Amino acid sequence: MAAHGSGAAARSIRDKSTVMNIDVGGGTSKIAICVDGRVSDLTALDVGARLVCLDPAGRITRVEEAGRRFAAELGIDLALGTQLSADAARALAARMAERLFEAMAGGSPEAGGAGLLRLDPLPARSAIDLVTFSGGVAEYVYGREAQTYGDLGVLLAQEIRARIEGFGPRLEGSSEGIRATVIGASQYTTQVSGSTIYVSPLEALPLRNLPVIAPAFALDAEDIDTAAVASAIQAVLKRLDLADGETPVAVFVPWRGSATFQRLDAFCEGVADGLAAILAEGHPLVLAGDGDVGGLMGIHLREEMQLDNAIISVDGLELKEFDYVDIGAMLPNSGAVPVVIKSLIFPTSAATGKDWQPAPREVAGRA
Repeated sequence: MAAHGSGAAARSIRDKSTVMNIDVGGGTSKIAICVDGRVSDLTALDVGARLVCLDPAGRITRVEEAGRRFAAELGIDLALGTQLSADAARALAARMAERLFEAMAGGSPEAGGAGLLRLDPLPARSAIDLVTFSGGVAEYVYGREAQTYGDLGVLLAQEIRARIEGFGPRLEGSSEGIRATVIGASQYTTQVSGSTIYVSPLEALPLRNLPVIAPAFALDAEDIDTAAVASAIQAVLKRLDLADGETPVAVFVPWRGSATFQRLDAFCEGVADGLAAILAEGHPLVLAGDGDVGGLMGIHLREEMQLDNAIISVDGLELKEFDYVDIGAMLPNSGAVPVVIKSLIFPTSAATGKDWQPAPREVAGRA
């Protein structure tokens, strides 16, 4: 979300570049790689400005577990109510910055003998062209904020800036920093034709607030790779923290090519495999496509694959990641189902296709 809200995803299109966005907040830092307007890889780790919090006199008021581990490595006492010296605060910020850059390089950083990553490390990939920052600490990285808020934000930003040049990729300004989040939700209703959809059983509807996943399916080739379909779904579920199967999802399918038995069979098997954890919890299998093969997919899943779960396969929709959908009960007269699509709205300055000016060169080069 921060990658889109900060403008990093849009910048990857405008600059035809691979952009790494690092969202440094109070408790965690999120690292996202953006290519062609999409987040291709990401990770997160326990590095943030508020792992240690201070009162106006510099006394320690709160310490997070990761903060204690960093302090233990450095031999620093973080007892509540004690004064945190300037040297100790600087050492903590420096150690956090070191671990952050280790994660940015694809490593698996640790502190106090325990791992800091909350997700898998970044995979080896092609070179990063640009680096941008978002989140509260980004305001200090770019010099847009001077006030302190009783944490390590200023020092952490300084340590980050000191290491950027050695990291390699060029630092550029972000469209949004601390405000790199959604600002609201827009929703609209559309009718889906009953002639190309499949709902079984009818009692499975209505469904509300299903998160949309939009895997990068390779559907242009004549042969569809079942394993690749499953892998694409599982990768998105993991990235969006939905892999435990507790939440049903709607899979957006931008169908391409013919709808032969072989292609439908390979695709539907991949979908069922990719959603195995969700289906095992008894949730319905929900497909939402942009073409007119929803009915065929639903029939194939039920008749050919003998899937026991409820199946809802609708089409004529255009969905994207961060959308949520409500699918209403079938209308008795038309055989259509009403679909409400709720889309998150990002700041205008970060949106793809908006006017944009490159950051001043002094921002990119400032030490």
